[in-house]
Amino acid sequence: MRIFKKVVKISFFILISILFVVTLLFCLFNFGLLDNFAEVKFDKTKLNYVASKIEVFDKDGNELIQNKDNQKNLSLNQIPKNTINAFISIEDKNFYEHNGINYKRIVKATLKNITSRKYSQGASTISQQLIKNTHLSSEKTLKRKFNELILTKELENTLTKDEILTAYLNAIYFGNGAFGINQASQRYFSKNANELNLNESAMLAGLIKSPKTYSPITNPSNCIKRRNLVLKQMLKDKKISNEEYQNSINQGLNLNINQNFLNNNTYYNACIDEACDILKISEKDLVLKNFKIKTYLNTDLQNIVEKQINNISSYTKQQDIDGLVMTIDNKTGGITAFCGKSDYNLLNIKRQPGSVFKPIIAYAPAIEYNVLTPITPILDEKININGYSPNNYKNTYHGWISVKNALANSYNIPSIKTLDYVGIDRAKTFARQLNIQFDELDAGYSIALGGLTNGLKIKDITNCYQAFANSGKYIKASFIKSIENENGKILYSNNETKKQVMKESTSYLITDMLRECVNNGTCRKLKLNGLNIAGKTGTVASANSDYNENSDAWNISYTPNQTMCVWLGSTNNDKLLSSKITGSNAPCEIAQRIYLQAKRDNSNFSIPNSVKEVEINEIEYTKNNKILLASPNTPDRYKMKALFSIDNLPKETSSMFNNIETFKIYAKKLNNDSVELTLNVDKYLKYEVFCENDNKIYKLATIQDKQGPISFVHKDLKIREFYKYYCVAYFSNKPQIDTKSKKSNEILIYIL
Repeated sequence: MRIFKKVVKISFFILISILFVVTLLFCLFNFGLLDNFAEVKFDKTKLNYVASKIEVFDKDGNELIQNKDNQKNLSLNQIPKNTINAFISIEDKNFYEHNGINYKRIVKATLKNITSRKYSQGASTISQQLIKNTHLSSEKTLKRKFNELILTKELENTLTKDEILTAYLNAIYFGNGAFGINQASQRYFSKNANELNLNESAMLAGLIKSPKTYSPITNPSNCIKRRNLVLKQMLKDKKISNEEYQNSINQGLNLNINQNFLNNNTYYNACIDEACDILKISEKDLVLKNFKIKTYLNTDLQNIVEKQINNISSYTKQQDIDGLVMTIDNKTGGITAFCGKSDYNLLNIKRQPGSVFKPIIAYAPAIEYNVLTPITPILDEKININGYSPNNYKNTYHGWISVKNALANSYNIPSIKTLDYVGIDRAKTFARQLNIQFDELDAGYSIALGGLTNGLKIKDITNCYQAFANSGKYIKASFIKSIENENGKILYSNNETKKQVMKESTSYLITDMLRECVNNGTCRKLKLNGLNIAGKTGTVASANSDYNENSDAWNISYTPNQTMCVWLGSTNNDKLLSSKITGSNAPCEIAQRIYLQAKRDNSNFSIPNSVKEVEINEIEYTKNNKILLASPNTPDRYKMKALFSIDNLPKETSSMFNNIETFKIYAKKLNNDSVELTLNVDKYLKYEVFCENDNKIYKLATIQDKQGPISFVHKDLKIREFYKYYCVAYFSNKPQIDTKSKKSNEILIYIL
C-alpha cells in the first residue's frame, strides 16, 4: 500500500509538472510574452526552395552550377489528395484545428516518453517543422525551441493553413539531396509529384522523420515498415479504405531511381556530405547558413572523368553496372575529380578490395619490416595452412618467382606466404597506419587476398596508394579546401598534415614493383609512352552467385603527382558482373583513356637515398634462388642489378667466379673411326676441347654461351692409334692469359 501511494504521488507530481509546462507554453505563445526574446526574424522568402543556396567553387574559383530542373514549387492543388493526407496523418493530424502548437499532443507525447523512459515521441506540428526546416538549425536547445515558438506564431499569423502546408511540402528534406515533394518524387520514382500514387505518397511521408534511417535505397526494410505505419494512420483517420490499405501494405517500394536528378555520386554532393561531417551539422542546416565551399576540383579533369563514367557501357557491354572514378592530388590530398554511377552513395558503401589490397596488407609490410626484398625468390605452389587452401587464378602455379613478379602478376599464393612471413597482427598494425579499419573477424590469411568481413570504402583504399606515391607520407583525402560563412569568415581550412606512415624506401620499392605491374603485369594497358605510372588491379568473385561472375573490378594507379581509382561493380545483388569484366580490362581501359586525355604528367618518381641499386650474381639467383652480391670476378653479363632498402642489403658475396668447379668430359667410341664427346657446360664459362695424338695437341672445339649437356663427334680417326681427350674451362669475360682456368679429366681411346 505504501509503495502504491508513493507511485500515485510521483505520477501526480509528473502530471502537474506537465500541465504547468503546457500552460506556460500556452500563455507565452498566445499572449506574445516571448516576442521580445526572438533572435531570428521571420522571413517569408525563406519558405521557398532552399537547397540551391549552397555555393561550391572549384580550385580556380569557378562556381559549380547544379542542375536546377524539377526544383520548382508546387501549388497545393498540384499535389494528390492522398499525398497531402499521408503527411497530415503521420505528422500532424490536427493541423487544421490548432494554431501552430498542439498542446494535447505535447501532453500525450511527454507521458509516452516518460513511461517508455526514452525520447521516442515528438510533438512538433507541421507549422513548427516548416519553421525548423527553413529558419533554424537542428540543435536541441531551449533557445532554439523558444525561437521556434515565436516564429511559428508569426507564421500562423501571416499565412493561411493551406499556404503553410504548401510551403511545408515544398521545403521539407527527403534525403539523397532532395528538398521538396517534387524533387523527392523525381529522385525516387522518376515522376512529377502530381502523379504520385498512394503507396508512393505514404513512403515519402514516412521518409521525412529520418531520411537515413528510413532510406528506401539503403534501408528498404525500415522504409517499408515506416510506410505501412503511415498507411495504418491513414486508415485510422478514415483517409483510405480497408481495401486500399490491404492492397498497399503488401506492395514493394517499386522505386524508379532517376540517376540524372541530383545523382548521389557527383562532386557537388560529395562536398555537401563532407561539409556536414566537418561542421557536424545536417544538410538542411548547411543550406540555411548560406556557406561558401572552396574545393580542390580540377574542372577540366572532372569533365573527362564524367564523360568516361557516362560511357561505362561501351567498355563493359553491360548497361546495369555501377562505376566510379576518383583522382587525388598526391601533394595536398585534395580530390581533384570524382564521379560515380549508382543508386547508392558510393563514398559511403564498403566493397571487397580484392587484389588491390595485396600491396597494403602483405608486400609493403614485408618490405617495411625487412622480411623480404622485391627480388626475394618465393615458391608459387599449392598450399594448405591449417585447412585454408586457396588457389591461383585458373589453378595455375609458377614455381620459383620473385616477389616483384608475384605482385605484378597478382598471384595469390605468394601474397598469402608473404603475409605469413610478416605475421597477420604485424601486417594489420602497418595497414592501420594507412587508416584501414579491421573487423575483429579479419584474422585469417584470406585478408592477403582482400577478403575482409565488411570490406573497405573506395576512398580509403585509394588514399593508401596516395601514400605510396608520396614518399610514404599519408594525408587524408578531402574534397574541401575551406568553408566560409556568408560574411566571408573562414570557418574551416583544410590543414591536414602529412604523416610518415612507412619508410621512404618502402614506398619507393612498392612503387617500383607496381611499375612492373604496368610494364609487364596485369596493368599492361596503362603502359603509355612518356608516362611514369604505377598500378594494381583487383577482381572480386561474387559471393552471391553459383556461376562464374564477379562483383567488383578495380584499377588503382598513380603518377608522381596524382592517384586515380577506377572501380566497377554491382552494389545491387540482382546485377552481377560478367566474369569477362576484370580489373585488367575495363577499369584499365577507362584509366588509360583518362591519362591520354588529361594534361600530361611527364614527371619521374625520385629514388630516395635510402634505396640503393646493387649488383648481384644472376646465376646464383636464377639457378640456386640465392641473393648474393656479385664478386669482382663476376662477368658483367652475369651481374643483375636490383633495388634494396639500405636497411636490408645483401650481406654475402658470391664465390662462384673465384674458382671453377670440377667438371668432367665423357667419350664413347661409336665405330672404328669416330668418337662421341660429351660434357655438361655452364653458360658463364668458355670451354676448349683438346685432342692429343701422335705427340701433337690440337683444339677440337670451343663452346661458349651454352647451358647443359653438349655432344659432338670426332670423326675420321686413324686406326691402331691412341687419342687422348680433355677440356679446359675459362671465365669467358676475360682474356685467357688473365683468367683462372681448370682442366677436366683425361680420357684415352684406342682405335682398333
